[in-house]
Amino acid sequence: MSVEFLSLCAISVLAFCNIAIFYGFYAYLTELGIPPAWRGPLLALEPLTALLVRPFLGRFLSLGNGVRFMRAGMALATLSLLCYPFAKTIPAIALVRMLHGLGFVTVVGGLLGTLTAFLPRRKSAQGFGLFSVTILLPYALMPPFVELVLPHLPGHGAAYALAAPLMLPAFLLLRPLGRRTRALAQALHPEHLHKPSWAEVRQGLRNPSVSLLIAGNLCLVAAHSIVFFFMRDFAVLLGAGNPGMFFTYANAATITLRVLGGHLLDRVDKGRVLVWAFAGLAVLLPLFGQAGRPLALFGLAALYGSGMALTMPLLNASMLYVSPPKLRAFNANLLMVAVDAGFFAGPFLGGMLLAAGWSHAGLFCVGGGFMLAAGLCMLPVGREMRRLGAEGAPEPAGPAA
Repeated sequence: MSVEFLSLCAISVLAFCNIAIFYGFYAYLTELGIPPAWRGPLLALEPLTALLVRPFLGRFLSLGNGVRFMRAGMALATLSLLCYPFAKTIPAIALVRMLHGLGFVTVVGGLLGTLTAFLPRRKSAQGFGLFSVTILLPYALMPPFVELVLPHLPGHGAAYALAAPLMLPAFLLLRPLGRRTRALAQALHPEHLHKPSWAEVRQGLRNPSVSLLIAGNLCLVAAHSIVFFFMRDFAVLLGAGNPGMFFTYANAATITLRVLGGHLLDRVDKGRVLVWAFAGLAVLLPLFGQAGRPLALFGLAALYGSGMALTMPLLNASMLYVSPPKLRAFNANLLMVAVDAGFFAGPFLGGMLLAAGWSHAGLFCVGGGFMLAAGLCMLPVGREMRRLGAEGAPEPAGPAA
């Protein structure tokens, strides 16, 4: 693994800590007395902002300017985190959520735009699997940590502000990373630094596999966001002493499988594994609503984490595999557009359904439906990848991570 890859992993851990702490944001809005009809939209406003900005942001990203994007995004994210304790009304919360979304999408856009230059396609699943551990680690650690410190804080808003200092070490890592990426940019073939035109983007989207991977990722993240934002209240209803432990069990399973078995992800039939993983998750999510006590729920959490260990890195690796070199960075950000859309759709729909009287068990059934739809999207993608493998698609030039 290169120094650049390790630096990006460290920045990713620090950046995603400021998102992982929002697992209890729906409960926080309830505590503030925000009307039920507004909780879902306010919850979804941060990813909605990212969704609207990212397609335009992606066209201007390259390896040469990715570090500048990260620096600007970290500044905006830090400012937004410090503002949360002072935002008590619907307009104030909306403004802070939009600022947070703008900052976070800029950080992640620069992060992924830089990362794609360091991942060779034939080891891409392993690389994405290892990198995704840095995204998951905050989700395993921050929820139970926040639950422990909340009794000693004025409220959730203060906890969100406490995440702001985590951006400081990330800022320090950007300076040496910037020098190394500029040097790499000068050494790479111009094709890898090419900023695609809208005509090239439209042509790339005509590839059914690209569109289906985006749709599959959207469905996956919509389902996951329902679990992420609404599991805390459900675990409390079951009597869980520390509801954040659901995410610890789930992400511990995910991280373990990716670390121990990540090297196998590039050897499997990605399409077939994705179909079966999504089918298993489609059955599993509705079972959350049938868990009668916390221990059973946490056992299901480990199974859920095992399924997520397969889906996310294989989706990213599949997109890298079916994309031409000039569109790899852009298409990687299109997958993140799907993430934004999923994180908007899940909490928005979930909030509306809860306000209409639905139960948490009903929400988890909706999540299972999203997982089933994602699996159906993978059927033709798998056939296309097997065809490309039979034709011996060439490995792109570029350094290994």
